[in-house]
Amino acid sequence: MDAPPRVIDALQRLRGIFLEVPGTKLSMADATRLSGLERPVCRIVLQALEESHFLKRGHDGIFTRHGPDAVDR
Repeated sequence: MDAPPRVIDALQRLRGIFLEVPGTKLSMADATRLSGLERPVCRIVLQALEESHFLKRGHDGIFTRHGPDAVDR
């Protein structure tokens, strides 16, 4: 089953934020607001980005970019 265009757009928007601004840190609330998705759908998008190793989630629940070009602060 294909993802709805709205979810694909939100996924690309969130990926773009993390790629364009090194060191970006987003909470679930921030990601929900920026993506325009309902919280449960946004959670699924963030989990998919985490499972693909694009993002990592800290113990505090904050999402950051995962990878060699990520900025640690």
